[in-house]
Amino acid sequence: MSGRAATAAAVAIVVVPLLGYPLVTLATGAPRFPRRSDCIRLVEPHRGIAVVYGRFNEGDAASKRLQRVLALGFKGTKLWFDGCGRWVVLLEHVPNATVGKAIVKEAAGVGLHAQLELDPGS
Repeated sequence: MSGRAATAAAVAIVVVPLLGYPLVTLATGAPRFPRRSDCIRLVEPHRGIAVVYGRFNEGDAASKRLQRVLALGFKGTKLWFDGCGRWVVLLEHVPNATVGKAIVKEAAGVGLHAQLELDPGS
């Protein structure tokens, strides 16, 4: 292979992926990054359920909520870091929607807001 051919091959190896990858990637539209609302997954039939007591940007605020939830007797509740950069205070592996609704109602009775979502572990 001559010097020119080797240079042309080297340029092609660099330029083709450098231009080709963005063109192929953008052919279906601009890349989309998840919004925070994308991390809230509402309950679906036949999927695992979790009770969520709150989402927080700061770990300290999430820890305080966790301590309050545990102090009020909601054992098994823990912190979880979601894919959108927020801390979630939740009770995983709720057996069914009926039990989940009872927990949400009990939480409301002691001044906690809670909602049912898909269990992140399911």
